[in-house]
Amino acid sequence: MTGNDIVDMATAAVESNWRRKGFLEKIFTLTEQQYIREAAVPEEMVWKLWSMKESAYKIYTRQYGGRFFSPLPFICTILTQTAGKVNINNNAYQTNTVTAENFIYSISKSGIQSNNALLNCCFRIPHQYHHNKQSFIYNKIINHYYKVTGYKKSDISIIKDKNGIPSLLVAKVDFLIPVSITHHGDYAAFTID
Repeated sequence: MTGNDIVDMATAAVESNWRRKGFLEKIFTLTEQQYIREAAVPEEMVWKLWSMKESAYKIYTRQYGGRFFSPLPFICTILTQTAGKVNINNNAYQTNTVTAENFIYSISKSGIQSNNALLNCCFRIPHQYHHNKQSFIYNKIINHYYKVTGYKKSDISIIKDKNGIPSLLVAKVDFLIPVSITHHGDYAAFTID
């Protein structure tokens, strides 16, 4: 099982003032705040830790249901420049984070990750599609899955459960496949288990 999260750095700089009083304390543990203080580029570390927490949150809510906003209990550990770990309630999620020029992108995997190949795609959303990002992203996912599997596009759809968690539905074979979708600003990504 996977989860993912992307942060558009330009959008984050405009929309979020992470330096405001109380922000770090509300979101990050003391150890995570230390990572931020010691980072060469503190802003990148803020959004790296945030994307790690969000990507693990997506797996956790898929496993246990319900939605909530409480990033503090998701405890991040930085292992290498790209690898990390997020723990919550005796669950450990391995993370891999890419820090690109314009975005930060994290993928989390649960300890019960299957041996199935992970499909992963990260992309820029063209400006002409900003008014309907969801439709553009869903079409991108369906086209990608079609190319990899050969199922007819007309048989592939994306549905959400009662908690808003998405899955791919392949109608002819009647099965659901977990998909994690993220978008922020000009960037989007998805993973398919």
